[in-house]
Amino acid sequence: MSVAFGKIESQAIRDQVLDAIEGALISGALRPGERVVEAKIATEAGISRGPVREAIQRLVAEGILVHIPNKGTFVAPWNDTDVAETYSLRALLESYAARLTMQRMSEEERKEMESIVERMFERARANDSDGAYELDILFHRRLAELSGHSLLVRMLGEIGRRISMLVNLDARTTPDLVEYAQNHNMLLNALNTGDGEYVEKLFREHIVAVGDVLIRRMHEEDQRTNGEAQDDRDVSASVAELYSLAMKKRE
Repeated sequence: MSVAFGKIESQAIRDQVLDAIEGALISGALRPGERVVEAKIATEAGISRGPVREAIQRLVAEGILVHIPNKGTFVAPWNDTDVAETYSLRALLESYAARLTMQRMSEEERKEMESIVERMFERARANDSDGAYELDILFHRRLAELSGHSLLVRMLGEIGRRISMLVNLDARTTPDLVEYAQNHNMLLNALNTGDGEYVEKLFREHIVAVGDVLIRRMHEEDQRTNGEAQDDRDVSASVAELYSLAMKKRE
């Protein structure tokens, strides 16, 4: 494992470690099944092991990492249930947020959302999946914040890291980034209709559909990579073991 964490100097060290690990997961520097070594991260970051341990424990609690006794901590693999559960919960929360936002959004805030979608189109035409991903996250985060529902925003934040990782996977694997941006333009236009029931239904169905498409793409990727030799990364636990442990924890 080689992740450029750099030197971390801040009072919020644990949170910065969390951000660094999340960034490595999103960029692909850390992949499903790969071992996450506490001591190595601490050395690379130039910090003590305590904050790193806390960050890893937090990610284990969120289901993003999984700890196997006597073997270590590894990046948990995504399966159909993980994606379906994340997107179905996200659909329920964000669709309600969209309805609330539609009811209270000011003209200035509406223009802000329009600007985000316009920039997403620019990134899409430039075939910049990373840029499109960042604007996707911004669009949905602002949608939730503009709802004025602080508890709802907090609940979305609890699954925010899972959402970010899956949105990034969606942006990187979509065959058409312009269509990706057009979907967000459709959501934006819905907010201008003044029909709360329609907005809530559209957002809910759209988000669930995106989850279904992502599951299909994951299966397609598995088929492409099936049978290929594993790389020489520092991995001592198989994906099968990780799946087995993850499923036992859900029981």
